[in-house]
Amino acid sequence: MILLLIILFSLENSLLYVSASTFDTYYARIMYDDVYLYKSPIEVNEYANIYFSLPRTYFVELIESSNSTFYKVNYLSFTGYVKKDAVQTIVGKPMTPYLENQNFRVYSEQSRDMRSEPTTTSGTSTQVVYIPLYSRNLTYYGTIQGEELVDGRTNLWYYCKYSADQDYYGYVYSDFCDEFDPNAIPLNHEEVSYTSEPNFDITEEITSLPVENKTTAIVIAILTIPAIIFVFMILKGGKLFNKEIKKQTKEIQDY
Repeated sequence: MILLLIILFSLENSLLYVSASTFDTYYARIMYDDVYLYKSPIEVNEYANIYFSLPRTYFVELIESSNSTFYKVNYLSFTGYVKKDAVQTIVGKPMTPYLENQNFRVYSEQSRDMRSEPTTTSGTSTQVVYIPLYSRNLTYYGTIQGEELVDGRTNLWYYCKYSADQDYYGYVYSDFCDEFDPNAIPLNHEEVSYTSEPNFDITEEITSLPVENKTTAIVIAILTIPAIIFVFMILKGGKLFNKEIKKQTKEIQDY
C-alpha cells in the first residue's frame, strides 16, 4: 500500500505543473502638461512625429520599453510612444484611464476641413473629410501646435474624431471651434499607488493539472495496481520458498 501511494504521488506531481507564459498589464500616469504621444521613439518635437499632447493626470497603458528614453504605449485606440520621465508607473489598472466624452463644435467656414496634419500648406492632399457647419459630433483627444492660420491668434489644433457615415480622425484649427475649453479639462483625481519601472520579461506561472490529465493519472494508477500485486506475490512466494528450503535443510541436518 505504501508503494502504491508513492507511485500515485509521483505520477500526479509529474503532470501537475505546466508552464504558462503571461504578460502583466502596466499603466502609467501622465504627470505633466504638454506630454506628447509620439509616432516614433525619437525626441523630435515636430508635428510630423507627434499625434497630440496627452491630458495630465490620466493614464497610458505600457506595452514595452522601447529604449532608455521611451515607452511604447496605448492610449484609447492609439499606439505611440511617451517619454519615460513624463509618466509614473502605477500598481494595477485605473478605473478611468482615459479622458473621454469631450465634444466641441465647428462654427466657422474656414474650420470645416479636417486634415491629416495641423497645417494647410499641403493643400487638398491632407484633407480628410469636409465637416458640416455647426457640427457637434466631434470628440476631442488632444492638442498640438501647428500652423497659425490667423495672424496673431493661435497655432493650436485639436486632434479629434468626427462621427458621420463612419469615424474620421484628424486635426481641426482650434480658433474656429467653440463649446469647448482645453484649459478646463477635468483632472483625474483617482488615488493610485506608484511603483518603479516594470519588468517586461515573460514570467512563468504554475497552473493546475487539467481534468483530462488527472483522469489519465488515475487510469495509469489503476493499471499499475496489478503489476504491484504481481511483484508482491513474487516477493512473498520467494520468501515462502526460501523458508521451505531452510526447513527441509534443517530436517536433513537433524537426521
